[in-house]
Amino acid sequence: MTILSVSLASIVLTQSFAEESNISQEQERKNAIEQQTSLFSNNPIFGEKIAIEGYDRLVSKVDPGIGHENHQLAVIIPISDKEYTGMLYYSASEPVQLVSLRGPLESGEEKGKFIWTTDGSVNYEITLVNEYSTSGEWNFVGNALAVHTFKNTPFVVDYKVDYEETNGSAYLPSNSLNDVNIMTEFNFDSGTVKIDSFDVFKQVSGFGKVQPVVNLQGIVGIDKSILYRAADSEFNVGTGPYGLEHQFSEFGMSIYLEQGDIPIRKMIYRECDITNYSIDTLNDKDYSYNRASVFVLVDNFEITCAGMQPYHYDYQKYIDEYGVDAVMKMSKMKMSPKTYKDYGID
Repeated sequence: MTILSVSLASIVLTQSFAEESNISQEQERKNAIEQQTSLFSNNPIFGEKIAIEGYDRLVSKVDPGIGHENHQLAVIIPISDKEYTGMLYYSASEPVQLVSLRGPLESGEEKGKFIWTTDGSVNYEITLVNEYSTSGEWNFVGNALAVHTFKNTPFVVDYKVDYEETNGSAYLPSNSLNDVNIMTEFNFDSGTVKIDSFDVFKQVSGFGKVQPVVNLQGIVGIDKSILYRAADSEFNVGTGPYGLEHQFSEFGMSIYLEQGDIPIRKMIYRECDITNYSIDTLNDKDYSYNRASVFVLVDNFEITCAGMQPYHYDYQKYIDEYGVDAVMKMSKMKMSPKTYKDYGID
């Protein structure tokens, strides 16, 4: 209240002196308001951000997405029918969220996804990462790339992006024997995050209608930063029925198993929490400290959920086409599971 009173008094005094100057009262009033507002804002209109050599600069505009009218967006790679992957380096005038879009989605594909759309008919899946930082880097995949805030005041972002067109697959090469990739999707309150660097997926329980428990293991890396924050939050407030709710509690999770572009399996989990986390060192049998062998640091996440639902891609096609009730009445419907030969795999 004291600061506000001082600000208003300053504006009144400025107006009283305006009559004795060559500047109009209206212009003097605007100058005073801008000067006082700069005390509370770091946006590009009132603040000054030093440019970074070798970086391009953008000033954000109103986000055109439905439901995002009070947000700001700086589009780095406009929406394209091509999918890109690469590394974004950024430095903003205030903490920002990182955004990529994938799409447009086919009809029905938007179910269970965080959607961005400008007209309600053409939908894109949005991945929004909140790093709570003004600068950093991000390894992204998508048909568009942008920087975003939930505020309605503009911001400045200096950026550099190295990217290339993908071959249609957002997955990294797999180390599995039959080249099956593990893609994990986490749906937090702040947005959806996909991580493709888990090499171990183990469902400990859940199929017998008991509480699902999943173990995920992968190399320590910046792409899991949001999971680190979730694990830290669980550690600080407690897990299980005696833990406190927080921004990362009771999230949704999906596990996708795909062989190239061919979907193999999908498991959907609801109301999940990280109930255990540890870091381990893996090494070969000839490990020694002479640096002649190789070792790797890995994350181990134990995730406990309230429920799960296995997803059968072929069966789901029938449900999408005929509806659940109609499929349930098809008592004589025969479903022939596909074999590896049906997918052209020798």
